[in-house]
Amino acid sequence: MTRDIFIALLTYAFLFLISVAASIGFGFGEAESAREITSLWYYVRRGLMVIAALGAPWVTRRISPLALGWTLPRKWMLFAVCAGIIMGFFNKGGFDPRQPELYPLALFHTFSMELFFRGYLYNTLARSMGNFWKPLFISALLYALFYQTMWTAWVQPLTGKILFFIIFTLIGLLFAYSYRKSGSFLVSWTMHICTGLHYRLFF
Repeated sequence: MTRDIFIALLTYAFLFLISVAASIGFGFGEAESAREITSLWYYVRRGLMVIAALGAPWVTRRISPLALGWTLPRKWMLFAVCAGIIMGFFNKGGFDPRQPELYPLALFHTFSMELFFRGYLYNTLARSMGNFWKPLFISALLYALFYQTMWTAWVQPLTGKILFFIIFTLIGLLFAYSYRKSGSFLVSWTMHICTGLHYRLFF
């Protein structure tokens, strides 16, 4: 295991344990998952992810934390929007698109998740492993495991937890694959934004 991967996994473990303690142990996850604007834990969890994603690369001094790819490839952006909207129709836990006050929460949530899991974690694994599929699968599995600390997943029965894990592993794979193939952070972030809105509430 390289030093970069060790630091990345250590950072992930710290965020995971803090999330379990706050979301489940102290019960802050219920308000967070309900998208309550007054949920302090909502902002703290995602703020910690941003700090980790920007700070850990500074420790390794291997790559600029913002060297993520900021291009707008047309075909991939179109794919991101279409795929995201399709997934959003089935996302019962997504943000209510009829409430504009929730949009900043959605942007902050998706940005922090993409910055940490694709921008930092996946990039670190891919750079250190020099393999195409292995970092994709590992980052997707860690992404799905992290979602188990969300209140909506935690309160599910075992079968529900397993289903959540499978679904978020596949979503994590799609986000990471799109990021890798497009070379643009904006692609995976746009897809995540579109996925996070529950469009069926319009009908």
